[in-house]
Amino acid sequence: MRHFSKSHVTILALGVVVGTVASVRSISTPPPVTCRPVHGTIHSVFTTLNCTSPIGLCTTGAITDAGPLDGSTTFTALAAAPSAGVSGQEPPENLSYSGQLTIVASHGTLVTKDLGVLDANHLAFTEIERPSSGTGVFANPGGSVFFISGSIVDNGQGFQGDLTGTVCASGN
Repeated sequence: MRHFSKSHVTILALGVVVGTVASVRSISTPPPVTCRPVHGTIHSVFTTLNCTSPIGLCTTGAITDAGPLDGSTTFTALAAAPSAGVSGQEPPENLSYSGQLTIVASHGTLVTKDLGVLDANHLAFTEIERPSSGTGVFANPGGSVFFISGSIVDNGQGFQGDLTGTVCASGN
């Protein structure tokens, strides 16, 4: 039987501790967040089912061809201002609005603060989406920001828009 000196035992114990710390650290380190451009389409329909909007405006829909954002959507309008908030400059039927867009994608959920403008005469809208929270790969959405521009479709029953911008997500 071979005997180890006290220094051998100390070195061996230190090696085990360092190896354990390195192993735990690599397990608990989240994947890096990377940002990439996205371009896709959103199509939604107006709904009253489970609509909690204080102004009675909600939609359900889907995003396609936008990579990590592909999935189902729900939108709840929280406020709106006639004349797009610039009375005397815009007709009263043109609106500025804010709300919450929730995207349930295959690898997580992204909740955004939505700020938009609707031109009622041209049945056109544009909005900016700014992340407020997320889960899964969107748990740390960082510098995500994207824009949706489109038109009212389906005889006023919904809208379709182009989605472009930057989405930040963890993993690949």
